[in-house]
Amino acid sequence: MSETSMKKISACPGWLGLTEDRWKFVFLPERAEVVRNIFELAIGGMGSYAIANHLNREKIPSFGPSQTWDHTTIDSMLRNRATFGERQPKSYAGGSKKGVPVGHPVANYYPAAIDEATFNAAQAARRQNLISGRGRKGNNIANIFSKLATCAYCGSEIKFDSHAKSLFCSRVINDDGCTRTAWSYLDFELNVLGFLAHPALAEKLNLKQQEIMSDLVGLIMQRSDEKVYSARFNITLLLKEIISELSISSAGSEPQQRLPDALIGRDISGRFFEIRLWDGPLYRGISVG
Repeated sequence: MSETSMKKISACPGWLGLTEDRWKFVFLPERAEVVRNIFELAIGGMGSYAIANHLNREKIPSFGPSQTWDHTTIDSMLRNRATFGERQPKSYAGGSKKGVPVGHPVANYYPAAIDEATFNAAQAARRQNLISGRGRKGNNIANIFSKLATCAYCGSEIKFDSHAKSLFCSRVINDDGCTRTAWSYLDFELNVLGFLAHPALAEKLNLKQQEIMSDLVGLIMQRSDEKVYSARFNITLLLKEIISELSISSAGSEPQQRLPDALIGRDISGRFFEIRLWDGPLYRGISVG
């Protein structure tokens, strides 16, 4: 916005402050990080009740006058397009408290906490929650590898299907070809986390990377009911930091041709994943399930 077109600002989203003269926004990095975490949890399959519970358990300060987070605040934030910078002008004529949208949205008006792709991914995950009926029950992160894995055969994104509880190439989900195979999620997660927790892996890392891997291994080992919830959240964040490449060969190194309408095969013998940490070597992990 140009200074000539600006007016004094009366209010702003929770991850922003205002200068003393109320002419400009002040970006608050710590709050913006909370917003990003909320969207990552939603993309991972966690419902708004569960996200609020998590933030309260972790004693993350809320943005408003309330001392705690609630699901309505989380819902509102996840729907708020201001999170990626968009502003919708509104009219409050006639005493409307929420305002009536007028005119076209203004892009890049607010300093953004996330990008639009992240916003859209969260909306898709929330729609899937409604379809699958998880909603309030979503006290976990269904897929800690969200947005990390690709199909080794075609390069498409690997997606989690909450009904089948498996990882599929997105082309398979869209009936657009590929191998028509999948990998059961629990088996995949146990194999990858088991691989990452192996002591020999840290020997080829630098000191800083070893410290991060040590944190990750500590989280992997947390299995008590009290800690597993927070552990999975933190594991998800660490995986996004350390994994630079993760591909899934759900049908092994030489997948057999399958008819376009064939049943989707799961947990094919010989399946494996390949993973690269930071800029290191590419490792291959074979399912032991």
